[in-house]
Amino acid sequence: MKSAIAFVKDFEVFSSILKELKRYNLNLKSVSTAEDAIEAAKEEDKPLIFLDLRSVHVDPEVDGLIKRLAEKEVADVSVVVISGRHLPKWCAAEADLIASCFVQFRNNGELVELRGESLHLVISGESRKTIPVVHRLEGTDVNLQTREPKFFQAIDDIRRIAHRNVTILIVGETGTGKTTLARIIHERSPRRDRPFQNLACGALPSDIIESELFGHTRGAFTGADRNKMGRFQAAGQGTLLLDEIDVLDVKQQAKLLKVIETGEYEMVGSTEPRRAEARLIVASNVNLEVMAEASKFRSDLYYRLSVLEFRLLPLRERVDDIIPLAMQFVHECCLEHEIEIDSVDFDFLDVLRDYHWPGNIRELKNHIRRAVLFCENGKLTVNDLSPKLVQSQFEPSPIAMELKQKTSLAEQVAQNERELLVQALNANDNNRTKTAKALGISRVGLYKKLRKHGLVETQTTEVG
Repeated sequence: MKSAIAFVKDFEVFSSILKELKRYNLNLKSVSTAEDAIEAAKEEDKPLIFLDLRSVHVDPEVDGLIKRLAEKEVADVSVVVISGRHLPKWCAAEADLIASCFVQFRNNGELVELRGESLHLVISGESRKTIPVVHRLEGTDVNLQTREPKFFQAIDDIRRIAHRNVTILIVGETGTGKTTLARIIHERSPRRDRPFQNLACGALPSDIIESELFGHTRGAFTGADRNKMGRFQAAGQGTLLLDEIDVLDVKQQAKLLKVIETGEYEMVGSTEPRRAEARLIVASNVNLEVMAEASKFRSDLYYRLSVLEFRLLPLRERVDDIIPLAMQFVHECCLEHEIEIDSVDFDFLDVLRDYHWPGNIRELKNHIRRAVLFCENGKLTVNDLSPKLVQSQFEPSPIAMELKQKTSLAEQVAQNERELLVQALNANDNNRTKTAKALGISRVGLYKKLRKHGLVETQTTEVG
């Protein structure tokens, strides 16, 4: 008889799970250590583990199991997480990702609520969310990790090229982590013990960018009463990051191209060539190819830079990275301000996952920082989040606001949306998770739409 594995210390809960599993001709193995759970899982085809996380204190064995599962020590494993209204902070990041569903029990072991996939679908094997692959890029002091498959190739390519003495272009929206990636590249290179210089070109007036880059001699221009070292010289044999390179004018672009091609530059006010020994990393939050096609950026410079171009995905395209990043920022803020957080409310995580994060990782970090500072009683809840962030979950889009002024059209759009929801539910056997995936929205977003259109009572194959 095929068996599921239970890392559950509550006998009544264990009995309830066993009773449910017998309907599917499944046995239930009880384990009490991470090692036993791993060994038992390796003996099963597509193993299923029930994991009790209701303690707010770190259980070394449970913590160890989560880490080993996250490292893909067992193939094709699915996990059903048992919890209360809150998740322990120490496991929230992984638990939110590895769970097929969250199960809540009353004290007497009676099942009261499911979140995510239905227990029926998970146990029967009709729907399984296995532990995602995590790709990591580690530096000395900073690191980057992602569960987004679209980002895997870029991570692997950067790992292969970071130690080479070549110029790299990083493109990504504001707040996506371009500076962090540049520092990781520096720390993974032979230059790691040399200086890392970061110049945000967009923060400087155009007329002093050249002086900031290359330095100037005394008397080079009004106010230049002494020689000044530029960033290329300051970086020495280290790494120089030039962010917002798109703001450079044509003359500045030409001088930068010369540095890349010849390795030489002149200080402002001098004709004496100097050697640029630093490795160059450039970054932009706009598409340089489009700018080049519009003659707003030198084509020859773009082609030279684009040989090794890496695009950082916006956070809205890295949904499975939101919670791990958030919990990382919770940990960092707790250490900085000596604040103790024991647990995180499910609704808190839902708001984070459902928000579109126009400011990307930087915006997420700022909101988490605020939440931790406002947190009371050691439990992070929706009340600790910025009202603006919470309210955004319910505000209509600008298009919807415009339609609201045109009643008949708005009503027609609402009717069309309702019909689409009904059709999508029917096409996916009333499974909310599959329906949300088909519509390209989160489960929370789908639930809000179902509630909006009075479809919450629709019989679905899952609860939550």
